[in-house]
Amino acid sequence: MESREQNTIPAQAVGAIAPASGSGPVGPRAGSADMHARIVDALSKVCVCARSLGQYGGSHPLVEELVETAHQALAELLVVQPSLVVAVADAYLALDSFPIGDSNGCLASLAKILHERGVSEMKMTAGITHEEVMAFAETLSLSPEDMVSRGGMVSELRRREAVHVQVRSSVLPPESCMARDPADIYEGTLQLVEEAMNAVQFGLQIPVPEIRSAVADSFRSLIEDDSALLALAGIRSYDRYLCEHSVNVCILSMVLGKDLGLDSASSLELGISALLHDIGKVFVACEIVKKPSTLSEEEWLQIHRHPTEGARALAGLPDLPALASTIALEHHMRCDGTGYPLLPSGHTPHLLSRLVAIVDAYDALTTNRPYRERWTAQQAIAWMLYEGLEQFDRQLMARFASRARLYPVGSLIRLRKGDYAVVVGGNYLHPRTPTIRVVTGAHPIRLDENVVDLTTNTDPGLEIDAMAQPVEVLLPYGDKLIAA
Repeated sequence: MESREQNTIPAQAVGAIAPASGSGPVGPRAGSADMHARIVDALSKVCVCARSLGQYGGSHPLVEELVETAHQALAELLVVQPSLVVAVADAYLALDSFPIGDSNGCLASLAKILHERGVSEMKMTAGITHEEVMAFAETLSLSPEDMVSRGGMVSELRRREAVHVQVRSSVLPPESCMARDPADIYEGTLQLVEEAMNAVQFGLQIPVPEIRSAVADSFRSLIEDDSALLALAGIRSYDRYLCEHSVNVCILSMVLGKDLGLDSASSLELGISALLHDIGKVFVACEIVKKPSTLSEEEWLQIHRHPTEGARALAGLPDLPALASTIALEHHMRCDGTGYPLLPSGHTPHLLSRLVAIVDAYDALTTNRPYRERWTAQQAIAWMLYEGLEQFDRQLMARFASRARLYPVGSLIRLRKGDYAVVVGGNYLHPRTPTIRVVTGAHPIRLDENVVDLTTNTDPGLEIDAMAQPVEVLLPYGDKLIAA
């Protein structure tokens, strides 16, 4: 947010899986050439299902036939061997540390699909159903970016109730496994952002491996204890605003992503992309970025170009998530159709672009700038909840607000005297006292009194006692409650 205005993560193979030459035995547990052939046949048919689903869709008769064929092959295999556990590398599948022979290339294709979606191990067990094979194939047919937005393959399979198909998401890559002090991680990441911005400005190579390692360190630190890095994200320096803003957006995006249930691989991809979201600002003159007065129309045009320039700079870079270019392009697009750049009507920003847009606006509002003083965290979130409501993804904002214990529009609350009310609005100057509509209770009030501004309320019984239900459950019904 300019506060003056109101796709693929490599998975690591499990253990030390060394490629072997030729297509020899699949390992001691496979036992025979017949078993090897059954494994190759069953997994190849699963891969064909996924490809066909992506091409024809799940309702095509051919897809249904292919799924049934794959189900039969797996069911017969799992009668003989009740559990099949396969490790995933980037170009092959492995059983007991031996690559599975693959004469037709289908297994290499399946390995690539799984690898690009952050999977390091796959397990299938006896009892697998036709519906579970279909669910697995449909999951494999999702793009890596869609998989990230759904929380990773583990979450997607659980959502589809495919209990006899399990995958393990790759742990954070071992680029940097040593424990590091959060202050060192933060400072090192700042320096890498500076280096990346200089590289983009002068047409040099972005230090992607070092950035991946730094973000992995940050995420590891957040998993252990997020308080230290979050505290560092609150320390601001005017001279290093752009770099600090980028690091803060990276940290806060991963915290929110973790709250949403993203797996480690997806969180890492999000963190890298969020770190580079403002890279296009290097093409905007420094005096415009730091200007303390109102910008001219031409200066605004330069500001408005930075998402496009950033996306262009990041597109197609080796080892960089495809999501990075998407987020760079979309992080100033708003849910109400405002923002920039202007894209074709009907374009919907990626879910994680909408997440970064929230964090980007929050960090901008809580930072001192040449043209205004910072807001408190609660004031910033309250403004986004109540006065910028239509700009941001409503459910993501509700999750973000829950960390500040605020009350999103549409959430149900219990009042001290036992009545229930739904939040219908509020004021960023008074973030803990929203406007409510009393909707239930044993103490009826007149229709003209059922909307109460708690900033001016004098009745102790109408004070908020607690949130009545998890906000994400209630939000879909918020409009009906508000209209009640």
